[in-house]
This record gives sequence, structure tokens and C-alpha cells, in this order.
Amino acid sequence: MKTLSLFYPGCIEFEIMLACELVHKTFPVEIATPDGSDHQGSNGMIIKAHHSYDNVQVGDYRLILVPGGNPDSVVELRSLRELLQKSYHQGCIIGAICAGPVLLERAGLLKGRRIAHGYKDRQMAFFKKHGVFAETVLTDEAIIVDGTIVTAKPNAFIDFAVEVARLSDVVEESRVDALKRYYRGKA
Repeated sequence: MKTLSLFYPGCIEFEIMLACELVHKTFPVEIATPDGSDHQGSNGMIIKAHHSYDNVQVGDYRLILVPGGNPDSVVELRSLRELLQKSYHQGCIIGAICAGPVLLERAGLLKGRRIAHGYKDRQMAFFKKHGVFAETVLTDEAIIVDGTIVTAKPNAFIDFAVEVARLSDVVEESRVDALKRYYRGKA
């Protein structure tokens, strides 16, 4: 089993990189992009893609990670919606941070769920007007674990990473608080 990180133009890679670091030894990380091309981050860094969204074999993955940023370029992609739906129905743990939850919402995975997110009032007004997140409970909490779905605000990337690793059985429950303190420089 492996981890799949879903990159797209406009995403903010660093939001999921600590999670990738924590789970990689147990669930090696692979990258998928919309068309399978290597991903160039806003900082110019090139990240090698392993797959396009269309050719991912969902059964190979235990964990799916979705960064935030600006998901406009992929929010309507059927291949991404289908990938997320199949992953969810096969029992994958799905972590989405900052703006990433809108991709889960578009895939129909958030009905009746409580989520954390990185949206501001302006975006929330737009969503309400267009019925996005209509059946989702939006919270001001930094992170929420709801079944196999983990959502977080962007500034909660440490908690997000550790909780994803805990839920994946990579980090033992007894080590969660110590690991969070360590990454905050308070250990």
C-alpha cells in the first residue's frame, strides 16, 4: 500500500509535505497530477509525477492527500472526482487541507460531515450562493477527523500531518502529542 498526493496547478505543496514525510516509510508517496506531467510549484521546484488522475490504480493506496491553494484548475475534473470517490469507497484515508476540502465536496464525500477549511467570508458567501457545502457543517476548528476523512485549516499542517499518520497507524496514539510538540519546536 502507498500514499497518493494529488497535485494541481495552483496548489500549495508544503501543506501536505510533513504528512508525506511521516507516512513515507510505511506507505511510500507517489504524485498524481491532472495529466501526469511533472508538477512545478509556485517556488519553481519541480516534483516528478508518477501518474495522471486517470491512470491511478486506487487499490494500491491506503492514503490520499489533497493540498489547498487554488483548486479552480481541477475542481470540475471528472477524473479527480471519480478518483476521490473510488478511494473513499475502497476505505482509503483521505486528508484535505486549506482549500482541498472543496475537491472532496465536489466529489460528494462531505454530505453531513463536519469539516475544517481555509476559506474566508468572501469565498463562503460565493459557496452559499452556489450551493457548495450546502450539506456540510463548516467549523472554525483547526482540524477535524471524521471517519476516514481528515480536514484542516492551513495553519494546522502539523496537526494535520500527525493525525493523518495516526489514522494510518504510522504514529502510535501515545506519541501524537509529543510529535506535535516536536514539530512546533517545544519538545
